[in-house]
Amino acid sequence: MENNHRITKQELEKMYGVDRTTIEIWRRRYGLPIIEISSHSKYIRRDELIAWEDRMKDKFQVEV
Repeated sequence: MENNHRITKQELEKMYGVDRTTIEIWRRRYGLPIIEISSHSKYIRRDELIAWEDRMKDKFQVEV
């Protein structure tokens, strides 16, 4: 799969097992870089998602 592959908001919901409200919270509070084409067309590029995940892991890393 190429790094610039587009992942829809609905695909993100399925990937993480969350609803659209959670995705919107991640977008507003944590800077999830969703690209909005229209109110019904939102996606994220795979490479941007991976970079965002890495930042979140670093930010919220907890010692066990």
